[in-house]
Amino acid sequence: MLGGAPYALCSTGTEPGQAPVDLMRIGPGSLTETATLPRKALALGAVGGRPLFLAPQTAKDVYDAGYERPYNAFLLVDPDTGKVRRIPLASPLTGTATLVDGVVYFVRTNGSVTAVSADSGKQLWQKATDMESLSAPAVSASYKRVYFANRFGRLLALDSRTGIEVWRTSALDDAGDKAQETPPGVLLVKDAIVATAGDTAFSRSPDGPN
Repeated sequence: MLGGAPYALCSTGTEPGQAPVDLMRIGPGSLTETATLPRKALALGAVGGRPLFLAPQTAKDVYDAGYERPYNAFLLVDPDTGKVRRIPLASPLTGTATLVDGVVYFVRTNGSVTAVSADSGKQLWQKATDMESLSAPAVSASYKRVYFANRFGRLLALDSRTGIEVWRTSALDDAGDKAQETPPGVLLVKDAIVATAGDTAFSRSPDGPN
């Protein structure tokens, strides 16, 4: 689902990932070809109803452990005309990318976080947090903060405008036996922070770590 509409990514290649990808809009009993995207393009969501993708710097198949594919542009697709607007990034970025309220957050395994405007490709800020295995972000518009959890149950709050660290918590006394194999998560419920680490769920006030 991109911008409230269902799409499919289809390839005519005989081997998966070996040919350009067609973005197809799904209608009642129909598939409409919308745009052609490069191999390994990554769907992020939608900005103003327009599907947004990440364009890879290289589409090579790499199976090395810990490899993070570099991306060098956003691809913004007009759903009506199929026109693709390429928005270059200032430099290639790696990590898990998440689109939230018009900002794409790149989170690397080493704890580095980079915030980029989805509309312009401009880097807003970058922060080395030294907290490994961070979750996808949760963003509070009212507190102007970006929250992360890690697999040990630590929480991190960054200023969403600058990337400056606001606070962090200590690890949980015991996150359970599955902490090493279960990805951490964090979400907001009326600005209360609810997170998971291993097989443990816990919550914190947005006012501070205590």
